[in-house]
Amino acid sequence: MSIPLKIYVTPFAEKGVAEPQKWSGEAAKKALDVVNKIWAKAKIAFVINDYVEDKPLDMAKSARNNDQRVLDVLSLRHAPDNAVHIYLVNPIVNLSAGGGSYLHSDPEPASFVQWYGNDFANGRAWAHELGHLMSLDHVDVDYADEKQAALRSNLMTKGLSVGSDLTGQQISTAKSSKLVKRFGG
Repeated sequence: MSIPLKIYVTPFAEKGVAEPQKWSGEAAKKALDVVNKIWAKAKIAFVINDYVEDKPLDMAKSARNNDQRVLDVLSLRHAPDNAVHIYLVNPIVNLSAGGGSYLHSDPEPASFVQWYGNDFANGRAWAHELGHLMSLDHVDVDYADEKQAALRSNLMTKGLSVGSDLTGQQISTAKSSKLVKRFGG
């Protein structure tokens, strides 16, 4: 099962002054290798169909503190097509999320992923956002409960974790998601 991606490396600007770009085509490929290693458990692979170095998004730093707003602005810049749109952006100060996705692929399959500075962290955040696009919700962990605490290594653990595990139920949910079915799964 292969899902096409359209990658937009989108730097930010403020008042017309572009910020240095962190992501590159090579960094995206390395992060995607991590993504595909994680999702191989579900026999789902993601393939870059198109790569675009986008013009900077002029957005005040103070307006970037809401993940839904950032994703809305990014996704409105490009028309939907037959690929999942992934926006790779610089780190965003004061944003509590590592990225953002339209849960259940509505209105279109799109996510943004922040730069974390290394291949594993970048890829893990990207794999997490793709999980949302495949109908997976966050896993809340009660660390006082030993059985629950074992879930801290799960890909969908809420917050900035390093987990990449998937449960059988999560794999089943992803494989039966609207997104996977859209691309022939």
